[in-house]
Order: sequence, then C-alpha cells, then structure tokens
Amino acid sequence: MKRHAAILIPLFSLRAAGDLGRGEIGGLYPMAELALAMGHRMIQLLPVDETAPGETSPYSAMSVLAIDPLYLTSAALPGVGPAALARARAAAGPGDPPDPIRLRAAKLDLLRQSFKHFQRRASARDRADFAAFVRAEQGWLADYALFRALKERFRWAPWEAWPGGLAAREPRALQSATHELAGEISFHSYVQFVAYRQWRAMRQALAARGVTLGGDLAFSPGRESAEVWAGQAAFDLARTVGAPPDAFSATGQRWGLPMPAWQAMRQGGLALIRARIRRARQLFDVLRIDHVVGLYRTYGFGADPAAMGAFDPSEPSAQLAQGEELIRVMRAAAGAMDLLAEDLGVIPPFVRRSLAALGIPGYKVMRWEREWNAPGQPFIPPVSYPELSVATTGTHDTETLAEWWRAAPAQERAAFVRMFGAAARLDAHAPELDDRAGLAILDALYAAGSILTIAPVQDLFGWAARINVPGTVGGDNWQWRFPFPLEKAAENPALAARVAAIRAIAERSGRR
Repeated sequence: MKRHAAILIPLFSLRAAGDLGRGEIGGLYPMAELALAMGHRMIQLLPVDETAPGETSPYSAMSVLAIDPLYLTSAALPGVGPAALARARAAAGPGDPPDPIRLRAAKLDLLRQSFKHFQRRASARDRADFAAFVRAEQGWLADYALFRALKERFRWAPWEAWPGGLAAREPRALQSATHELAGEISFHSYVQFVAYRQWRAMRQALAARGVTLGGDLAFSPGRESAEVWAGQAAFDLARTVGAPPDAFSATGQRWGLPMPAWQAMRQGGLALIRARIRRARQLFDVLRIDHVVGLYRTYGFGADPAAMGAFDPSEPSAQLAQGEELIRVMRAAAGAMDLLAEDLGVIPPFVRRSLAALGIPGYKVMRWEREWNAPGQPFIPPVSYPELSVATTGTHDTETLAEWWRAAPAQERAAFVRMFGAAARLDAHAPELDDRAGLAILDALYAAGSILTIAPVQDLFGWAARINVPGTVGGDNWQWRFPFPLEKAAENPALAARVAAIRAIAERSGRR
C-alpha cells in the first residue's frame, strides 16, 4: 500500500442524477471524479450486503455474500425504459430518501421487468455468461437464491419456523423446494448476476481513472440470513454477539447477531470466513475488518436479558491464538487486497501488538489519541502516528468534527489545536467549526505518519449531519445523502473552493 488518502462515504449516501432516491453503483463514478478533484484516489464504503425489507443498517445483513439489489443502477437495467423508471420513482414515494420498504418494492419490480426481458430477448452470449456466473458462484449463490425464494414464499417468517423440514435443511425438503421455486431461484440469481456485471464494469472504470475501492467486512451475518440458515452448525444460536460493559454502557451492548461457534467453524475449515474474503476480493481493493477484536475474543450474551455476557475464548492466550489464526486465514484468502483493522473501543494491548506483528494497520481517531496517563492527558500529534496505521477524524459511528467542536469544552478545543501548532491562528472559543479551523485540522490529519488517511465526507466539508448514532434505532440513522447531485458539485462555488483547498492539503502531505 502506498501513502494515500481516502474518502469515507456509504454507497447509500451517494446522490447522482437518475437514481431512485438512494445511492446506486452508478454514483461511484461521479464520486470518484470529485475524489480526484480533491487529490484522493480511494473511496471507502460501508458494507454493501443485502438487508431485509425495513432494515437500514448495513451491519445487519440478510446475506453477507450478496450485493443489496437496492444498489443496482436502475437506469442501466436491461429492458427497463424511461416510462418504467418514472413509474418506479412514483412508487418509491417523495421522501428524501424514500421510505425503504416502498423503495425496495419499486426496485424489485424493475428487476423483475429486467428478468422477463432477459428471459425473452437475451443473446446467446448473455445467456452463456449468466450460466457461467451461476456455476462459478454456486458455492454461495444456490443457498442464497433458495433462501430468498423461501423467505418470500413464507411471507418473511423466521426460517426457524419454516415447515416441512426446510428449517433443518433436510435433503428431500431442499430438493423439493428447489424444484418448485426454480423460477424464483433463477430470478434472484439473475439479480446478483446483474449486480456482478455492474460492479465489475464500475470497478474497471474507476481503475482506469486510478481510483480504488475500500470495502467493509461486517462482523457477522444476521440470524435471519442465508449464511446462518445454510450453516447452522457454525453458530451458537442460543447466544448473541455484543460488547462488554464500558464507559458508554454499564450493561454492555447486545447487537442481536448470532454467536460464532468457533470450534465448529474450525472443523468446517473456516469456510464462511474464506468465502467472505474471496467474495470481497471480487469487489474491493482494500477491506476494513469491522470489530476486529471480536476475532480474538467474542463477547456473547445468553437468553437471560438480565445476565452479563462472557468472552469466547475466555483466556488471553487462547484469544491471541484464535485472533492470529483467523487473520492469517483472511490474509491468505485476500491475495492482493489490503486489509485494515477497525480496532476502536476497549481493546486489550495484546490485540494491537498482534495486529502490528501481522502487518495489519489499525485506526487512529485524531481526537481520541491522547497520552491518557500523562498530566493533562495531552493530544498526540498525528505526525507521530506509526506508518502502519490509519489516521482519521472519525467513523460512521462517531459524531462529526462539526458536532464534536460544538459540544467540546473550549479548553479541550484549545488543547486540540495547540497539539498541531495552530493555537495562535485559530479561535478555540468559537462555538462553530469554521472553514479555517476545519481545514487546519485536516492539514494536521493528512500530515500524519500513517500510510493511509480516511476522512468521512462530512468532515471534509464541515457538515454536521452524521450517518449513525450507536445504541439508537430508526430516526435518521443510515439515511444521510450527499446534499446535491454529485455531477453538479463543480457548479457550487463554495464547494469548489473547499475542494481546491483539500487538494492542496493532499498534495502537501504527499498523499495525492
């Protein structure tokens, strides 16, 4: 990996001309043009995994191997014309973004039209390509497509309630369902085929412009997922994953994700982990491993809501051995794809030492890097960060820089700007983060010793709106979109000036 800079923006946050009110694959190209104008050559995304209707968090997936159909570029669907697109926009509704359930229904209607067109009019070459895709991806696609078809047949009932031996995956029941639902299975396979084609074409287009894509590996599939249904023995369904009690939560956090049964996974050759990394390699150049500490020690809760959880494994020596085993498997499967480790929160020191020994960069959130045991707890200048690290102003889960500045005590802001030598030219008592202060912070961040900087797009432009507030459900979480179409970014004088200033920062720091 070379010294460079990335922009963090979820795919759903892109706003491009012609989309249905939520980010689509096609929006990556104008986003890449904006990134290049700012001297950046990498776009860091959140997971693009498929979620169930009504679920907006990309970290609670119905499949960690399938691309969410919502991301397909509507205007590029074969057999879908302007009239169908207009009807879909009307069906999705007027919201910004539209209601997620209505939007998903409208997008699936377009995809069904496209599938009918494919069945009637596809060329011999396209049919051969589709058949080749199904064969190549059979290892995950067959279970996924059957799962999707069954979900719809049983009106989205939990898979554990499915009748006729389907929940237990009895061979006869699976064979019968595969025969009966052949048409639906073919449709869901077709959707992933179109997603594969669109993503491949976009990745090639971005590579031609010198832009790379970063992905995000969510810790686990959701309980109601194709992968858990297909691999039940690899999960302890009596327990769920979460986080232990800390300064933010006295009782810990329950995420509702199924607990990995690590020993059973090993007996199965860690097949799901290998499959996920191989799949990510098809989509991304760089992969961020979310909640990396969970690979070393997974905090699990039982059914009793009043009971505390426990770590698995429980002993530090076993935790270290497991984490390094899993990361080595991931690295081997990743090939040329670079790995990053999200190591934020309460992290045992041995985890960060292990990551460094394995050559995996961890995160440095600028306003959290302090000498906590020193008098006054001074901030650590980014220029002193180790090269094997990722310097950032925040993540999708943190408050934006503008929010932090507004809420932080003046003395904390003063210590922060003093850390990178800007106290004489910035007013730490100003209640709002102005352009001068925002750019000075970015200048300090990009001067970091870190091999990579990742800045959320909101922090690049000084916007306060955020992606997610952890521990809350609904509201504005996972809804934020770029304020205007990316194709029109150059027409905004204030934005153009900010873009030029950020480009100069990237050039000065040697990250362009």
